[in-house]
Amino acid sequence: MNVTVETQGACRRLVKVEFSAEEIQAEYDEWLQVYQRQGKVKGFRPGKAPPELVQRIYNKEILENMRDPLVAKGYQQAVKEHHLANSVAEMDLQLSELKAGQPFSFSVVVDLEPEFELPEYKGIEIDAKKVEIADEAVTEFIENYRMQTGKFEELTEERPVQMNDMAAVDYTATVDGQPLAEFSEKAKELATATDYWVMVNEEYSFLPGFGPQLAGMKVGDFKAVEVVFDEARSPIEDLKGKTVVFQTTVKKIKARIPRAMDEEFFKSMGVADEEGLRKAFRDMLQHEAEMEEQKRRRNDLLDVLFKRVEMELPESEVASETNQVVYEIVDSNARRGVPEQQIREKLEEITASAGATAQSRLKMRYILQRIARAEHIAAADAEITRRMEQYAYYAGAKTIAEWLKQTRRKEKAVRDDLRIDLTNSKVVDFLMAEAKLTGEGAVEAPEEKT
Repeated sequence: MNVTVETQGACRRLVKVEFSAEEIQAEYDEWLQVYQRQGKVKGFRPGKAPPELVQRIYNKEILENMRDPLVAKGYQQAVKEHHLANSVAEMDLQLSELKAGQPFSFSVVVDLEPEFELPEYKGIEIDAKKVEIADEAVTEFIENYRMQTGKFEELTEERPVQMNDMAAVDYTATVDGQPLAEFSEKAKELATATDYWVMVNEEYSFLPGFGPQLAGMKVGDFKAVEVVFDEARSPIEDLKGKTVVFQTTVKKIKARIPRAMDEEFFKSMGVADEEGLRKAFRDMLQHEAEMEEQKRRRNDLLDVLFKRVEMELPESEVASETNQVVYEIVDSNARRGVPEQQIREKLEEITASAGATAQSRLKMRYILQRIARAEHIAAADAEITRRMEQYAYYAGAKTIAEWLKQTRRKEKAVRDDLRIDLTNSKVVDFLMAEAKLTGEGAVEAPEEKT
């Protein structure tokens, strides 16, 4: 057997394996003996048929059964001779014709884990910011919360419509001067309205751009509100690319009134008074701010580590990870209601962005995996099972098996992914524990002595 390996890139190798005619014949003879003993030949007891007859009957089957073990044997020899045990993908297998007494060869492209020097990863300096919640921030949060949980009440004083009000309107709609009801049967329900309440903001406007155009109008005011129905996002096919004019009159205005700071409000929040309310919200804001600070520190640490390493990545893994990122982006856009046509139009841009993201992900994954091996950090099977149980619970499944069936995923693939994710998280925890914090948040202020 002759094995050669050609370098086709930093992580890619072309493996070529050649078996001599003598090696193939010897292998064939061994298989032929098996078929002589076990093969069924009409008119002969097992093991009594002439070898030539057995060969004529079973030649094709023998060669088919020989092929895979030969390839496996040759590849294992290549791995052993050329240190290819760290392969991450094998592809483009090319086989010559296999015949008894004839040379046989095959080639396969192999992608290997990247080779890189692991930098010093302990004692990375991280700027730690001190987390403090100002009184003004607590006050602002309380006021916003009171406003968000308040009720809409009809105005008693005369003032124009403001953003985030609700306005009751009458309107009739036209397209190119033609009544909308006549222009499109499908749009009849949209053609007219009486005392129709509209939120005066973009997020909750019943049509794109309609609500915000009411701002500044007073009760009794009339306005031609124009709405352009986007080609991609039009809810009615007939209106795609059309501008619909809504002849609109404001009838009533409601404004959201902040919730009163009274005993009922305090009780609903589980506190006794305003002081208790401020403490509860301060604690919540403090916790959220600390979580964000921890996240920022971790990201800064990973950024430092990322910049200290140079590596070439396996092409096959980059391609696979890029496809995964593209799927995630497309799925996210679809869930947010972005039309399929709009997604298709931006697919080239999405793919380009996904490629950069995929390479960053893979690079960081390899760095963390190397540190995990160096520090003997790993996720236990029990931890993986607990995480899967949590996913099943949140998905409403009674068992992991039921959840896997719902998600159409294989248990081994899920466990492999979770093992990487949980191990990487442990590595980052380890790195943070070993990091050197600097700045105002590095040391807590000493307690005052009494």
